[in-house]
Amino acid sequence: MPEFKDKIGAAAGTVEFLYDPATRGIANKISGSSPGIFAMYMVAVSLDGRLLLSEIPATGYGVTPVYPQPSVVTYIQSDEQGMWGRNCPACQKYFRTNYVLGITCCPYCAISESGLAFISKEQRTYITSCYDAFARAYREKRSTSVEIADITDQTPAWHYSEVKQQFHFKCDTKGCGAETDILGEYGYCPGCNNTNARKLFGEKIARMLGRVDDTKKRFPENTPSDRKSRGEVWEELTKGSLSEFEALGKHLRTKLLLLPMTSRRRNRLKELNFQTPVPTNEALVEWFDIGIFERVGNPTTPQRSVPESDLPFIKKMIQKRHILIHNGGLVDQAYLDYSGDAQVVLGERISVSSKEAKRFIECVRAMGTIFMDNVEFGFAED
Repeated sequence: MPEFKDKIGAAAGTVEFLYDPATRGIANKISGSSPGIFAMYMVAVSLDGRLLLSEIPATGYGVTPVYPQPSVVTYIQSDEQGMWGRNCPACQKYFRTNYVLGITCCPYCAISESGLAFISKEQRTYITSCYDAFARAYREKRSTSVEIADITDQTPAWHYSEVKQQFHFKCDTKGCGAETDILGEYGYCPGCNNTNARKLFGEKIARMLGRVDDTKKRFPENTPSDRKSRGEVWEELTKGSLSEFEALGKHLRTKLLLLPMTSRRRNRLKELNFQTPVPTNEALVEWFDIGIFERVGNPTTPQRSVPESDLPFIKKMIQKRHILIHNGGLVDQAYLDYSGDAQVVLGERISVSSKEAKRFIECVRAMGTIFMDNVEFGFAED
């Protein structure tokens, strides 16, 4: 993507620390002058400048904000797109979001902490600079101001540029709507903790199923050339659909890793291979009483299941995918031993029909949906 990791400047504005000789106090004032979006919130800092005490939502004129006393108020401006950079305190990964107040969920590792814990390294430097400006105004008994737009690279402590990430998503959970930039595609909403995978995975599967129909239209004639072209698409979809399920499984696993468990169990969970759904399902059911083939259902989510009659088919398609990737599609003894396919012989090149490709994609969709339901809702009390 051409915009990946483009630098995005902080929204321009003026920060003022106004000294009042009569009271010997310092008043704060901030104004925006950015052609883009200008947003900000405040952070209360201890008088010695060492501790971040609390976030302070921006208030309207005439409204006195509530925050710990005594403390110094510093300002955190958004970038020009109305978002703030965040660093996860656990995994240290960087993301951008317009949700910054209150408990925050890391889009990558799903841990939840106070929003203060996610303040980015650049913003911590910026907060320190604001505190220093306040201290200078108080010490020298004079007003000070800073034009953010005029800050140059010679004074980098006054300026931070957030880094645009690879994938942007807006949470579609009712009442949330937080916007976030992350590396990769699957992520958890910083505001409500819900995954963006339900919509994203559904769209990916829908495109695959649409490609089945489009391919039949593109190659309608029953000629060797058409059969070859169609067969290549069926093989590609067989490989790609399980790869999408694997990516989804790894993403959802991060939520399970937050549950209390022994180190041995945690390591085994990290090693689960979502390319082999049957043994993975058995392990998940044993450990957590949830799996990828059945969702009992409750008033929130319906009952779902992959019919047991589909399991032999799924095993066969997984073995087909394996030899397509690792053996050029040629049948080997392992395929004969594990696939249950009695229609081929050793050394033969396997084929994938349109019906098989479509059915396998639908099975993958069912497994992914069930696993999402179980991870998101399976631990809720009835």
